[in-house]
Amino acid sequence: MSVRPRSLPSGWYPTERGEVEAKLGAWGRVDEAARSEDLMAAIAPHAGWYYSGRIAWAAWRSAAESDAVVVVGGHLPAGAEFRYWDEDGFETPLGLVKAEPSLTAAVAGVVAAVPDRHADNTVEIHLPMAAMRFPGIPVACFRAPNDGRASKLGKAVADWAMKSGKKVFVLGSTDLTHYGQAYGFEPGGPGPDGFSWARRADKAITDAFVGMDEAEALRRAESDCSACSVGAAIAAISYARRIGALRSRLLMRGSSDEGAPSSEASVGYCAVAYRV
Repeated sequence: MSVRPRSLPSGWYPTERGEVEAKLGAWGRVDEAARSEDLMAAIAPHAGWYYSGRIAWAAWRSAAESDAVVVVGGHLPAGAEFRYWDEDGFETPLGLVKAEPSLTAAVAGVVAAVPDRHADNTVEIHLPMAAMRFPGIPVACFRAPNDGRASKLGKAVADWAMKSGKKVFVLGSTDLTHYGQAYGFEPGGPGPDGFSWARRADKAITDAFVGMDEAEALRRAESDCSACSVGAAIAAISYARRIGALRSRLLMRGSSDEGAPSSEASVGYCAVAYRV
């Protein structure tokens, strides 16, 4: 049995089961009002848990009961190949998460994905949350390029779900605007004025996510540099639309500078929910 080991250091998310359970439990109690119900898909961030874990968990804890889970990450430029995790299981602090081989093979075939041999936070950061919300449920992991082809992945997952009769929860993993000199991106200038520019860009693309507007989300990501992995978000929206989602909701939104007022850089985050 092949197992993908953890690749991110401890600062990204906890190393022990007890730490994971305590952290997610605390966030759940604090954010009960942000909870939605029976989500079939969501968009959530992928920075370290210190920065965006609370926002990501708001999406995971609202997910509907499912037979399989799909995590779609990114960090791939437009035109890149789709990638998938081909191991039999994935290591997490909560134990081994089993892969969903049938779903993985079917979707990888449709989008001509190649095995992913690279360490990347966009998928891994979510696996302990998937294990907590869906103990024993298999997971399929992909990464999508930042272009309109990402829609094809979401549709392929939906087609597999409808053909198999199984319920599938899909999460698209993206952070929002990376702003500041550290990122080489300051169109609104440095400091608070620049962060205000970034938050406006975040709102514009988040509005597109909530509106389930794939074309506008891609346009905003390209024009404002307001999402690092917009392909993952497009895949989640495409899945939701094809499976019959009629409602969407912004669960939470935030940014890294909110917890560090003296910071010279900022990254935005959001959690968006889709349901029937």
